[in-house]
Amino acid sequence: MSGLLGTVVDAAIGWLVESILGSFFTGHMESWTREIGLAEDVEKLKFQMRYVQMVLAAAKGRRIDNMPLAQSLNDLKELLYDSEDVMDELDYYRLQQQIKEGKGCSAPSGVNPEGSYVPSSAPSSAFELVCSATSQMTSWASCSRKRKREEEGPAQSTMLTSEIKHDISQRINGIVKGLCTIGSSVQRVLQLEVSRPTATSLESQNISNNARLTTSVPVEVKMYGRESERDKIIELLIEGGSSDLNVLPVVGIGGVGKTTLARFVCQDQRIRDHFDLQMWVCVSTDFNEVRITREILEHVCENRQEYENISNFNVLQKNLLKNIRNKRFLLVLDDMWEDKDRSGWIKLLAPLKGNQASGCMILATTRMNSVAKVIQTMDEVRLSGLNEKEFWLLFKACAFGNENYEGDPGLQSIGKQIVKSLKGCPLAAQSVGALLNTSVSDKHWRAVRDKWRSLQEDADDILPVLKLSYDYLPVHLQQCFSYCSLFPEDKQFGWKELVHAWIAQNFVQCEDPTMKLEETGQRYLDRLVDLCFFQKVGSKYVMHDLMHDLAVKVSSNECSTIHGLKHEAIRPSVRHLSIITTAFDKDKPGSFPIEKFDQILQKVGPSQKLRTLMLYGRSSINLLGSLRALCKKAKCLRFLRIYVTDADISSLHSLLNPYHLRYLEYIHVESTDRSFYGVYNNTVFPQALTRFYQLQVLNVGISGNFVVPTDMHNLVNLRHLISREKVHQAIACVGNMTSLQELSFKVQNVSSFEIRELQSLNELVLLDISQLENVKTKEEATRARLLNKEYLETLSLSWQDNSTCLQPEAAKDVLEGLQPHQDLKTLKITGYGGATSPTWLSNTSSVTLLQILHLEKCSEWKILPTPAMLPFLRKLTLIRMFNLTEISVPSLEELILIDMPKLDKCIGSYGMELTSHLRVLMIKNCPQLNECTLFQSYSSFNTEQKSWFPSLRKLSIGQCPHILNNWPILPLREMEVLKELELMDLHVVRVSVSSLEKVVLTKMTSLVFCSSLTSQGDQMGLPSSLRRLTIHDCPCLIVSHPLPPSALISELSIRGALRLASMSIKHRLFSVESNELRVLDDSILAFSNLGGITSFQIRNCPNLISLSSRAFSQLIALESLDIRSCPNLTMSNIMSEVVLSSLKRVYIDRCGVTGRWLSQLLSHSLSLEELQLRDCPHIKFLSISQPTETEGTSSLASAVMTLAQDEDELKLPYNLLCSLKVLCIQQSLDLKFFGGNRDSTRFTSLRELVLRGCPKLVSSLVGETKDDGTVEVGLLPPSLEDLTISILPENLQSFTPQGLLHLKKLHLLYSPCLKSVQLHSCTSLVELGITGCVQLAVLEGMQFLSSLRSLDIELNPELSCAWELKLQGNQIQLLPPSLDKLEICALTDSVQSCLLTRLPAITKLAIRRSPELTSLQLGCCTALEELEIGHPNSLVSVEGLQFCRNLTSLKVFNSPGLASCLELVSHQQGASEIWSRLETLEIDDASVLSMPLCKQLTSLTHLQFCSRSVQQEESLVNLTGEQERGLQLLTSLQELKFSWYKNLLSLPANLHSLTSLERLSITLCKSITRLPDMGLPTSLRSLELLNCSEELAIKCRIAATEKLRVRIDMQDVN
Repeated sequence: MSGLLGTVVDAAIGWLVESILGSFFTGHMESWTREIGLAEDVEKLKFQMRYVQMVLAAAKGRRIDNMPLAQSLNDLKELLYDSEDVMDELDYYRLQQQIKEGKGCSAPSGVNPEGSYVPSSAPSSAFELVCSATSQMTSWASCSRKRKREEEGPAQSTMLTSEIKHDISQRINGIVKGLCTIGSSVQRVLQLEVSRPTATSLESQNISNNARLTTSVPVEVKMYGRESERDKIIELLIEGGSSDLNVLPVVGIGGVGKTTLARFVCQDQRIRDHFDLQMWVCVSTDFNEVRITREILEHVCENRQEYENISNFNVLQKNLLKNIRNKRFLLVLDDMWEDKDRSGWIKLLAPLKGNQASGCMILATTRMNSVAKVIQTMDEVRLSGLNEKEFWLLFKACAFGNENYEGDPGLQSIGKQIVKSLKGCPLAAQSVGALLNTSVSDKHWRAVRDKWRSLQEDADDILPVLKLSYDYLPVHLQQCFSYCSLFPEDKQFGWKELVHAWIAQNFVQCEDPTMKLEETGQRYLDRLVDLCFFQKVGSKYVMHDLMHDLAVKVSSNECSTIHGLKHEAIRPSVRHLSIITTAFDKDKPGSFPIEKFDQILQKVGPSQKLRTLMLYGRSSINLLGSLRALCKKAKCLRFLRIYVTDADISSLHSLLNPYHLRYLEYIHVESTDRSFYGVYNNTVFPQALTRFYQLQVLNVGISGNFVVPTDMHNLVNLRHLISREKVHQAIACVGNMTSLQELSFKVQNVSSFEIRELQSLNELVLLDISQLENVKTKEEATRARLLNKEYLETLSLSWQDNSTCLQPEAAKDVLEGLQPHQDLKTLKITGYGGATSPTWLSNTSSVTLLQILHLEKCSEWKILPTPAMLPFLRKLTLIRMFNLTEISVPSLEELILIDMPKLDKCIGSYGMELTSHLRVLMIKNCPQLNECTLFQSYSSFNTEQKSWFPSLRKLSIGQCPHILNNWPILPLREMEVLKELELMDLHVVRVSVSSLEKVVLTKMTSLVFCSSLTSQGDQMGLPSSLRRLTIHDCPCLIVSHPLPPSALISELSIRGALRLASMSIKHRLFSVESNELRVLDDSILAFSNLGGITSFQIRNCPNLISLSSRAFSQLIALESLDIRSCPNLTMSNIMSEVVLSSLKRVYIDRCGVTGRWLSQLLSHSLSLEELQLRDCPHIKFLSISQPTETEGTSSLASAVMTLAQDEDELKLPYNLLCSLKVLCIQQSLDLKFFGGNRDSTRFTSLRELVLRGCPKLVSSLVGETKDDGTVEVGLLPPSLEDLTISILPENLQSFTPQGLLHLKKLHLLYSPCLKSVQLHSCTSLVELGITGCVQLAVLEGMQFLSSLRSLDIELNPELSCAWELKLQGNQIQLLPPSLDKLEICALTDSVQSCLLTRLPAITKLAIRRSPELTSLQLGCCTALEELEIGHPNSLVSVEGLQFCRNLTSLKVFNSPGLASCLELVSHQQGASEIWSRLETLEIDDASVLSMPLCKQLTSLTHLQFCSRSVQQEESLVNLTGEQERGLQLLTSLQELKFSWYKNLLSLPANLHSLTSLERLSITLCKSITRLPDMGLPTSLRSLELLNCSEELAIKCRIAATEKLRVRIDMQDVN
């Protein structure tokens, strides 16, 4: 409150009064309050607020010089907020009544304000104004009651109870009394001080709109006066480098231009050429070494998984070191503040100092000398204000719009006076210059100068300058700007995010009835950018940190932020609160300081008056308990942004007050594990949501499934629903939601989903209408009234594929009836069957402003509109327009032509105007295209020596054999800004490539030369900018440089290229494969460019005999080495010098490597965690080296070995005993352990041990042989958590593990002599598997395994008998009640009939390879969710399935008779309910897809065809007609997979009609060569291929679009 002293009366109070009067006291409200009997109270409030309005008008410009006046104004503002709240609540009840009575929202208050008070004449003085208002109030009070009673008559309200009306009446009267008292108090003060001189009235509330010379200069277009500092810094960075990491601080006060200077340094070509890597991190006030390390990793890591979900700082730093090692880097740390925590600084530098490259530098900017002293290794560069000459140029550029302005000498004189006081500060020049530029007049400039003089406080404080600019803002812009103090510092905003928040707080007022509030709000934002309060970076907006400081300062009375555990005291007047917990997002689960946050939240003042609660940071989910209490108290919330789980949504809604909420955003957190954040599926929002009638924005995210509650259409004020399309399409009676601006609408033959629902939605900006085949006539289509939707900018119209072919004339009439408003900007038409354009698209006066036209699958369309009809067209996309033969194109920015089999001509005017603006050009699968002006115009450019396609950034041409006929070379080097090139199946011989980021060459059978890939005439090497390279099936192309071309390559795929091995890079995993490769060294691979690779795979190289020691030593970041199927790779005496210190995983499979070589490799791997060996015949002995063992001394065991044995012995280094976590040895029949009996127990870190097919090793590692010849199990490492043993030794008949207290998983496989297993001591066991133990008769102790969740067991006759006796005898419990998943083989009828009745809680059941099972009884498995049936050769019936009401997943494999069995089940009573709930179906036999069954699968979302046998793999060639028809019935299907069908020739022909399909996956189906002729569903978002034909891969590349993400062999195509 004391902060008001010495200032003028806050104009925001007057603005608040005007806003309330304009928004709520409307004709609609007055009429309704008369109806319910509250008109008298509302009228009193209205007149009292007008009185206050007059008092504030009289007080305008007065200084607040005493505490009582300051107190009165504070109290007045609180009462005005209370007035707004009570009127808003009253408006809620008005809406509620209209909705209940079926009237919808005829005119929400505030949308079209009326009744604003405008006095008939203005009194001559402020005092007279107040006296006039007082007189008016007195006159009204004496007669109003009688008049109002006569006018109103009896109150008739069916919605408001007497208690509610009484409460509202009391509150209004209390407010009226308070306003009267405070207004009189202010009036008395004015009377006493009326003679005092008033301060110069600010012109801030009406910034002149006089014509400006030009607009303000964009941020950092030019750097003024810093050339010498820039060159000095560049010299220090380049020449001052040494072997040590150096830190160069740049020091200066806020706003002096440190960040700008750093940006210009980074942009300088000298810096770009000198440093391999540049990184930029804005540090700000929160110096957190973990956060900064993570942000640095974002610069250097292509794979976000390397840091995104890692909380361990040590792991992050190791990842950073691997990524920057041997790279000279420049790291800019911008805006550093922390000067006390030197330990954090030292930790941050640790990996940066260890990168082994000289000349690495850190450039740090800071305001604080103390920070510079802590961090510097070089003398700081100190920035002071700009010199007078340069500063004057900058100031003129900001104030006049022209640095060379030499006009009005009077203004220049005033400007120079102001410049002297700005101390050469660039930010001050921008801020004050922008303020002056708003009105280039002598009066305005003098007022700013005089005001500035009175504000100067601290000679070094720039905030007073900025505060002056803030004071001159109109009040509504002040409100918008100050509110942004709630957002995290350095946050990048989208304009919608800001504007929607402002509208929710009623900061945006309707200025022009023809403009939307969003447009007005965007103008507000643009104005704030013009005035330098925001900066625009690309499409985002940011606040300079000083501007954020200013926002915090000016909003401190009403806005507060809890940033981590740092916060200022929260004032009682605070109404807007943000909580930022991002610093804790990556911490370990359970480490969040909940109690400390709770203590802070308990100190939040009168939380019942909070209007905003926004949270940033997923870790804030830990605060949900306290936030529930806060939300329950906050009865006035208008804005809520909160992190929730599925389960929290309903309970939270029950706490929220629906009266005021305008903006609701849920960010979803996975409920099962709050340490893992993800999306949710099938979340049902409560019915309570439909009572939030004031809601304007509902943001539930675009991922996850949101089940719409009934009566969703009651949200009549909802302007923006941010969610998946399916959410929009599920809203019945959406026509009631007349405020919506974006809508995806699916036409259905149901009354509440007919197209006439759109007729009143005239606020729409974006509209997507699908399933238009359900609209039959033009008259029906016109009911949508698209022609009346003047705000509509984007329109999408789609028919289901082929639906219009049956009635093309009807479709043509419908499209005619869907004529949009003439201002439409974007039009997309899909699936239309007419042959010609609608008249409104061909008419020169209909949609002439159209900028984007997208036509897809309009198979009969033959003639397009001419360029003259669409003069503003910028983007044209034509896909699958099968009958289009000729198009005429204007000058465009984007042209996409895909799947146009008859297109013959693409013509346009010759010359520069046709290609000068083109940025994206994609022409794919247009086999008849002969004439294309775009390419025929090259000769004229070459002659005139002009740039060809000067703006083109992306070029993709495929399967267009005639388009580039007779071109000796494709001259892409002429395209100076080209970044992405994709060429597919073209007869091009030579390609000249410019500097690119992505290159894809596929099936280019004639290509022999590609500059920078070949050495002919080109010594420059590959472009340094290249990041993604794909070469497939280019048999003549010669690549002279070893690949990969640079260390910056993030994706590489090479296959079918001359003399090149197949290789790939993805997510830092490198793989190479070749039948011819004999030696792997630097001549084959550029190992120097693989320094960042973490995983190296060598596979299927049968002739490989040697690996280069020198080459492999360059793999400094290698963590995983995988060598498979290289039988001739012996390497007995090589690679001894290789030191792979980062190696954590080694996998050797079917290779000739010797034990000696592997021992040498592992001796340098100090932190190996995983070792896997499979079928390595030259490794015959396994031992553990001793810590004292050297070359001269060895253990006694080693001494008796022969030299031949030494070659075959794998010696595990002693240090691995403490690091090794996984040891897996397979198919090594002769491998023995050579060491002491207890050596295996010394593996203190071993968590997983897998021994398969190595019985001799098992004998020595697992136990000791007793006198009777049996083996006692007791030598396993006690740390084991996962144990798998296959083929136990013959003398091991009883398995009784001892001392394995941590064992969670146990698998015993294929041990024919094993007879008994005792598990009493394995009390921690969670998963148990026993398979192939044909003599096993005793399996004891399972009932004591209270943690056991999963059992996978193969029965045999003896074990079956034992179980049957126990189950029939009703003895002790056979299996523990904790069992959740059962997988069982060789199940018999007698066992299953008893067993399944004992497992009512089982949720997952798999029955495999059970030839004797004839009947499956599932009646007792009522909790079953997942069922799998495989190889049931004799199964003839499945009974009781109708009782499995929770079943959502069914998998059926190798079950020839099961299709008919399931058909019978489908006819059982109650079965239809089971089928209707099924979500997942996996089968290998398509005959299961019978029509009757498919009709019942109404909830099926996942269908997979997956072969599990050779017979099935070969049997499926195509789906039958009935199976295709059955597939079409699966209308809810979202995912479809085909796997392991080598003879499958084609995908379903009618795949396009699966309108809900989003994901399609095809794996190892090499006979499929094309996509369906009718195309893919428009709903498809993901298409994945793995090991399929190259022909199909090309078709899928062509199908890739912005919406359809295509992955081929794990590589992203998009």
